[in-house]
Amino acid sequence: MGQNISTAGAPTHEVVIPGQGRLKGFTLSSPKSGNLTTHRFCRVPYALPCLGDYRFKKPRPIPETYDYSGEYRDFGLKCPQPAVANPTFGYTKSLSDEDITHLNIWVPSSDVHKPVGGWPVFIYIHGGWLQYGDPNNAYFNAVELFDDEEFSQKFILVCPGYRLNIFGFLSAKELLEEDPESSNFGFWDQRLAIEWTYKNIVHFGGNPEKITLGGLSAGAYSTFFQLAYEVYHPAETQIIKQIVLFSNGVYVQPKTVEESQEQFNEIVEKLGIDPSISPEQKLTQLRKLDATFIEDFIPTLNFHTFRAVTDDHFVSSSLISDLASGVYAKKLSEKQVRIICGDVDNEPLRYSLLNTPTSVRALEVQVENYYPKKIVPTLERLYDYGSLNPNEEDFLEKLRIVYGNIIGDGQVYSSERGFINSLVVNGFPKEKIFRYRICFRANFLDKFMKPSINVPHAGDFTVWFYSLREGFTETERNYVNQWLKPYLEFLNFQERITDWNTTQINRFRLFRRDGTIDYVTDPDWEWGVKVAEAVYKCQT
Repeated sequence: MGQNISTAGAPTHEVVIPGQGRLKGFTLSSPKSGNLTTHRFCRVPYALPCLGDYRFKKPRPIPETYDYSGEYRDFGLKCPQPAVANPTFGYTKSLSDEDITHLNIWVPSSDVHKPVGGWPVFIYIHGGWLQYGDPNNAYFNAVELFDDEEFSQKFILVCPGYRLNIFGFLSAKELLEEDPESSNFGFWDQRLAIEWTYKNIVHFGGNPEKITLGGLSAGAYSTFFQLAYEVYHPAETQIIKQIVLFSNGVYVQPKTVEESQEQFNEIVEKLGIDPSISPEQKLTQLRKLDATFIEDFIPTLNFHTFRAVTDDHFVSSSLISDLASGVYAKKLSEKQVRIICGDVDNEPLRYSLLNTPTSVRALEVQVENYYPKKIVPTLERLYDYGSLNPNEEDFLEKLRIVYGNIIGDGQVYSSERGFINSLVVNGFPKEKIFRYRICFRANFLDKFMKPSINVPHAGDFTVWFYSLREGFTETERNYVNQWLKPYLEFLNFQERITDWNTTQINRFRLFRRDGTIDYVTDPDWEWGVKVAEAVYKCQT
């Protein structure tokens, strides 16, 4: 899956950034129609490299004197990341590059339907638990989506790379002593990419005043915090006008830096670094390590998952309490954003297969990799995993299922429902929230995953990116085409979105397995809101 599109023999397309050079991209064609549809520019830098002494520091903007002149033909490499043995995920050992602060840009090559003022822009943040993944996924080659024979509503797609795992989300008091803003490096990378796009996308034919931010999984998680950054920093340029949350939400205040210190200390200990040396010496030693060491090293840690932290610079310490109290809803109402959010019909499965626990205590450790310890008792009460009997023959399978439910709910089902319920209850207009669920899957997917698992987390990639080249039948193409039309209207900032009812917050637009589309009551609404409110309560 994920067929690459070759640039061999592709025509070139040049963009000039005044005073900063001429960028040469390449025009790709649709395998279905043969039409030239998409100008692609790969590895366009939005920040200076975060290498050597700049590892574990905020990214530095590209200087005004930078010359972009050159050829932007090929995708780059992924950020160094741990390998995962389970083939379900595809996170295998392969070449990587710590210099990841680049973005890929796809521009419709036909101007037949180009709006006055330029193309709207969709900045898409890739997923992968904030630990894995990259912006170079072949699905992002939107060559069929940008074909005039398929759609008139198009947009510019921008996919930034950003630092992941230890490089993007290491936190400790040692870093704060060096710089009080030294945390959430991956989020700062994303922010700089957003600002670069706002400043420069006009040269690619884009409209900087019509920017939607979104992503899948960790990309949606990142989107949540990027939006919150603007909400809590009103003096900053307000770039984000709409958001798309594909299969992720937030219902837990990220750990504090102090709570993450245990992870830093474990790293220092396991690397054999003397814990008694100065903070500066510890960081110097960590910055000298070869980046690829983490492939095998991170999986050996008890606290192996690096996530956002509450630092009161990027992430406000009052975020979840404000969400629970309604303060956030009022702030967001003032910003006038619109939201697409939704999920697929089997989110828990994929979560249950990564770092699957083999004991109740191991389950708690894995949950603590995601969330602060103080919410664990609430989750134990809600999911009653303490009653599991390790002597039962099916204990491990039951443990896997409850683990998947806890994380699947926490990352998607409950966090999403708690978020939108809190917004609407506290005055945010429900007409600005567009909910969905995808149960549809094309038949070609049966070669890669059993039909019985329905649509697992991230199983809707081929729908949103309209990847006809993967093997859609003509009937399936028509189904997906109809599903995408209102989504494309949203990305094009149309005021009225057709075929997407928003009158009741506990209902959503459903893409059924048989390809039909309906507006139905959400079967997970009550449980999702119940879990979210319980988790809010134990934090506030």
